[in-house]
Amino acid sequence: MIFGMEIKARRGLSGSQLYWVGLGCLGLAVAAFAGSFTLGTSLDPRGAVLVLVIGLVVSVIASIIAAILGIAGLVAFPPLRGRFIVLLVLSLLLSPLLWLGLIAAVL
Repeated sequence: MIFGMEIKARRGLSGSQLYWVGLGCLGLAVAAFAGSFTLGTSLDPRGAVLVLVIGLVVSVIASIIAAILGIAGLVAFPPLRGRFIVLLVLSLLLSPLLWLGLIAAVL
């Protein structure tokens, strides 16, 4: 006890919970990316740009978090390695940075 307070160790997420959180982040990334383009087309130019930028930022952050959780799951939970490899590959393939880079390369 330090100064009359007890310090307790807190347990983290299980492998399955970590996977589902990563999958939720990946779903949020896809929904924010698609939603920003869909909703942005029905607004005036200023509103469209605002919605597009916010949606893309949320999507990039969610995709990066999903990739980090995939890597963390690979390291921390070897028995569930297949799930986390799929999560990592999907987070990289569905990354808005990848798709925007491909669009910029084509145009």
